[in-house]
Amino acid sequence: MQIVRTVLERVAKLVIVVLIVSFLTFLLTKLLPGDLTATLLGPEASNPEAVAALEAELGLDKPMLVQYWDYISGVVTDFDLGTAYATSNFPVKDLLTSRLPATIQLMLMAQVISLAISVPLAMLSAYRANSLTDRSITAGAFGLISVPSFAMAVFLVYLFSLQLDLLPALGYKRITGPDGIGANLRSVALPVAVLVAGLTAVYTRLLRSDLIATLQEDFILMARSKGLPTWHILLRHALRPSSFSLLTVFGINFGSLIGGSVILEYFFSIPGVGLLAVESIGKRDYLAVQGVVLLIAVAFVVVNFLVDTLYAVLDPRVRRAGAR
Repeated sequence: MQIVRTVLERVAKLVIVVLIVSFLTFLLTKLLPGDLTATLLGPEASNPEAVAALEAELGLDKPMLVQYWDYISGVVTDFDLGTAYATSNFPVKDLLTSRLPATIQLMLMAQVISLAISVPLAMLSAYRANSLTDRSITAGAFGLISVPSFAMAVFLVYLFSLQLDLLPALGYKRITGPDGIGANLRSVALPVAVLVAGLTAVYTRLLRSDLIATLQEDFILMARSKGLPTWHILLRHALRPSSFSLLTVFGINFGSLIGGSVILEYFFSIPGVGLLAVESIGKRDYLAVQGVVLLIAVAFVVVNFLVDTLYAVLDPRVRRAGAR
């Protein structure tokens, strides 16, 4: 019962966070310069009757709190995020649904590949701390961290698209498209490589530092005294207690990558959620912006809830603390 109570308390806190973020976003969009009615009416915006009729149709003549209540109640009951009036009157829900696959693919591929690279590198670097191998890996990680993503993108496009003509520089091919998964993987190779470079450097540095500290603990000395092989000590004894910082940053990046890869989606013409946010801001399509922000907020709280749950799986002390 204590575990169920703890989970329910965390879920309630997460719901409150989402409501606060959604309200602040709704408030900020109201304070931004520009008028949706003027954008939609065009030359007829000078006609007060036309403006009043459109405001009544869109519900803009109601008090702000009433507008927010109508918006959030529609989201909760029917997942109705409103209509992107400046984008061919498309429902925001449909816009997000059409843009999510590209963003999710970039995010998942970048996270999985970066973990697959950074964990072995960090373990090797920590095991051979202060050696030439460690210094080389550390220097490489610092170098990748210091290079901005847009500069890395320009370099990769110049090398693999313009010089070697191996990968396309722009565009996105869907997996379900006529060209199949091969064309899809080629179209996302460069943006994924840019994301992997930065994530791998951060994950390697974090895990290396924690592993070095863990390898000095008494239980590691006990494992060595038993004659256990090095790989067994690193994988079974050192990796799990050293992965808390990595897991935390990994969870945060899941949310941030949904909207944080705006520059890359714009640069590579990837029709993702980040590019949708930029296009919507330019068109003053604030309901679409609210939908993107709400999606990112929900992703953050859900992923961090899962991260908190994984803490208890990784460390029995967390489970005992929760039980108490």
